[in-house]
Amino acid sequence: MGEAEAQIAFLQGERKGQENLKKDLVRRIKMLEYALKQERAKYHKLKYGTELNQGDMKPPNYDSDEGNETEIQPQQNSQLIWKQGRQLLRQ
Repeated sequence: MGEAEAQIAFLQGERKGQENLKKDLVRRIKMLEYALKQERAKYHKLKYGTELNQGDMKPPNYDSDEGNETEIQPQQNSQLIWKQGRQLLRQ
C-alpha cells in the first residue's frame, strides 16, 4: 500500500506542477497579447493619425482564466483566428 500511495502523491505533484506551468504560460500569453494590441494602436496612430478602435484596452486580469478562449474553441475556429491574425499582420 505504501508504494501505491507514494505513486499517487508523486502523480498529484506532477499534475499540480503542470497546472502551475499552464497558468504561468497563459499569463505570459495575455501579457504579450496586450502589449501587441498597444503596439498596433501606436503604429496605427503614427501611420494614419487616428486612434485605432480596439474596444476596451484595459490590461487583462493575468490571474484569472477568463478570456482563455483558445482552450475552449474547436480546431476550425482556431484556424479562422489564425488566418485573421495573419491578415492583420499583412496590413
